[in-house]
Amino acid sequence: MESSTFNDSHPIYDNQESLPVNGSTCDAYRVKLYGKLHFMKRLKPQYANDIRYREALRKEFETGFSLEHSHLVRYISCDDTSIVMEHVDGDTLQHLLTTDPAYFTKKKNTDRLLLQLLDAVHYLHSHQVLHLDLKPANIMLTHVNHDVKLIDLGCCKTDSFIDTQGHTEQYAAPEQLSGGDVDNRTDIYAIGKIIEQLPNHHIYNKVISKCTAHDKSQRYQSVDELKNDIRQKSNIRQFTFIILMVVTLVNMALVLYNLLKSDNPEQQPAPQVPVVDTIIQRTVIQQDTLVIKVDDVKKKEPAVASEQQVLNELQSEILKAYESTIKTFNDSVFPPLQPSPDGVNYWGLATTRFNNQVKESVNRLSDKYPHISPSLLEMEASQRFQGLVGTVFNKMRENHPSQKQ
Repeated sequence: MESSTFNDSHPIYDNQESLPVNGSTCDAYRVKLYGKLHFMKRLKPQYANDIRYREALRKEFETGFSLEHSHLVRYISCDDTSIVMEHVDGDTLQHLLTTDPAYFTKKKNTDRLLLQLLDAVHYLHSHQVLHLDLKPANIMLTHVNHDVKLIDLGCCKTDSFIDTQGHTEQYAAPEQLSGGDVDNRTDIYAIGKIIEQLPNHHIYNKVISKCTAHDKSQRYQSVDELKNDIRQKSNIRQFTFIILMVVTLVNMALVLYNLLKSDNPEQQPAPQVPVVDTIIQRTVIQQDTLVIKVDDVKKKEPAVASEQQVLNELQSEILKAYESTIKTFNDSVFPPLQPSPDGVNYWGLATTRFNNQVKESVNRLSDKYPHISPSLLEMEASQRFQGLVGTVFNKMRENHPSQKQ
């Protein structure tokens, strides 16, 4: 590339607007060429005649010009002291985290952001390019659809350009700070630090921990591995939501069924107790991971107690739960036959509380006595629960005036 001075190498643009996103060595402009907006990055006057900065600019352009990806900014042209790129109608992630943090509190939005960013970084790595300056200021999100556009290859490393200049300390991996060897895991470290800046970063705690391990061998070994982990966790959260919705709808249907059948209590069949589906009775959510508790061997020493002693303890707890929830309904008329003035189904609420307390007792005793089969406790609890609910249910029906002589 023929050298020239700072003053005689600038093309003439139809319009040139200075932008408030200047870097340490370059100024930024929005320019119009043949009626189309572009982004221009130009060396500051004090660096314009320094061959080191000119070569760094040339490296960035030649690397970027050879790449084509929907989530990478396109490089269009250059001269000795400036680069022209496509204009991105959007804002940086750094700006949006300050002005619109609510957008990033939704998991589907952050998952979408991360998966698009990872697609772009994977593409770079597959073309033997390390970005080495991944940070919120170098990630743009378009105003339409909030699509990712990764920018600024000024610090990149390639097979052809192995010398890199600069990094951002907050996002730099230990090997960058110490001048050690960098590889794709160096970019993965920065991605973990970026995720830390998200408002809902706690749902990615395990991902962050693995990305930012000090030892490179303990990090994700590829972007694909990281991307698959995020996708898997997203699918688990969706599955959990669907299961909870199904259970809620089933319980609502049972309540509605009882209401519809309440006009003829003499023909009303045995009650369908609104018990939470046993498929997820032992399901809990820990951070962003679905954990199914199974009858595995606990690592603690088992308590010394016979099977009958444990069952007696369970029965005692169920009785306490019964007395604090549905016992008072023995003197009532079945609520669906005599709705409360405020329209609240107090019987449904009470049985749900009773059910929840019984489940808590089963889980606690399963943990306390690992040598006792959880299925035995669950079966005993289910029988006791349904027996007590059925007894109170029938008592309320007997209290109805239509049942009295």
